[in-house]
Amino acid sequence: MSQDRIGAAPAAWRSWLWLLGGAVFAPLGASSAYAQTPPDPLPLAWCLERAEAANPDLDVARTVAAAAKERIYPAGAPPDPRLRYELSNVPAGDLDLGSTPLSGQLFGLNMHLPFPGLLKSQREAARAIAQAAEAAVGDESRRVAAAVEWAWVELGFAQRALDVTEGNIDLLRQFAKIAEAKYRVGEGLQQNVLHAQASLTELLDERLQRQAALRAGQARLGALLDLPIDLSLPRTTSLRETAPRPELQALVARLDETSPRLRALAERVAAAEHQRQAVRLQGYPDFDVGLGYRVRRQVAGDPVEGDDFLGASVVVRLPLDRRKRRAQVAEQDALVRQSQAEHRKVRTQLRDALMQRYADLERADQTIALLEDGLLPQARQALESSRSAYAVNKVTFLSLIDSQVRLLNAQLRLERAIADRRIAFAAIEANLGAPLRLAAASAATRHPAGDAENGG
Repeated sequence: MSQDRIGAAPAAWRSWLWLLGGAVFAPLGASSAYAQTPPDPLPLAWCLERAEAANPDLDVARTVAAAAKERIYPAGAPPDPRLRYELSNVPAGDLDLGSTPLSGQLFGLNMHLPFPGLLKSQREAARAIAQAAEAAVGDESRRVAAAVEWAWVELGFAQRALDVTEGNIDLLRQFAKIAEAKYRVGEGLQQNVLHAQASLTELLDERLQRQAALRAGQARLGALLDLPIDLSLPRTTSLRETAPRPELQALVARLDETSPRLRALAERVAAAEHQRQAVRLQGYPDFDVGLGYRVRRQVAGDPVEGDDFLGASVVVRLPLDRRKRRAQVAEQDALVRQSQAEHRKVRTQLRDALMQRYADLERADQTIALLEDGLLPQARQALESSRSAYAVNKVTFLSLIDSQVRLLNAQLRLERAIADRRIAFAAIEANLGAPLRLAAASAATRHPAGDAENGG
């Protein structure tokens, strides 16, 4: 075979390997790219699934829980035995093991035996800490879900507020053209034209603020979802939350049962109690036992003619310093009381936060009803009436602008109230530690056509 053909064979193999590798890993790369490409429009369900899989804070909580779980067995495992080797009674002058009957090599095995119950207490303390870490994962998952929903809602509100501002800019430009036309024919005042231009400038400045809020909302949500920094998020689906408002007393009654944060703190209390018991048991004697086998040589004058020797030992630790033990137990008593107080404090904080978020939910419901049933239709009618009356010189231009501003404010207040209702629901679920809107979420998944734009 020629040298050229020999060199061509590895090149051909490399080409085949590249093709095979591309066939194997291309689907993986495609799926990874698809996982980082949000759908358009952007639903909340996709964001929550993405956060559950990619949020860094959740990864930290999971690794902490995994590490705590691996500490359970070592905490209750008995100490490792120790192998001992010793040269005994060797004359320093000639270092000869066969010169005296007392010389020999000792092989021993030593074992430390803790006081009964100590290892069990340490293992139960480690198990309680692991269960607390696992509950903390659930609490972190709820917290991240609430943060993702809040960021998603704020992004949606920024998008809709920008839409409202853009619409009002177009409307105000129409008003400005009408004022300029009437001024040119001598039916209007120059101050009306100047007032329209000033109002338009204010709206253009507001649009800049809305655009900045939109960019900030995209950055905030992208960070929570661990998305590329240059990825532009599409428009969100509807922000409306149709789930009925639950009863406050029922939520408060469920708090102890459903909150993973309280469950984690309860496990911390149990861990502190087990650790206190372990410290108490450490105040009792423990033991070190050992077995030895001495290998000897037969020498002249040996009364046992070179037989090997067996040995055993027991070492008892005497905890005589009772003051030290009492101080250690008192420290653990204080730590138990600290964990119990922390549990009570957090429960009070959760109840207070739950009631505050519930008040936010009530206020959002009332605001939505007031705006949709009263202020928003009235503002639209007032604007249409002012627009018609201004065309025939029955109202001033300032009245027309005031009507337009009232409609703008009503539209923005409605969008804000719709956003606040969903944010309040997410905060209640985060504090409660349990979902309240499963039925509504399932219905939205089954009927995506219902994700239309908000009214107003």
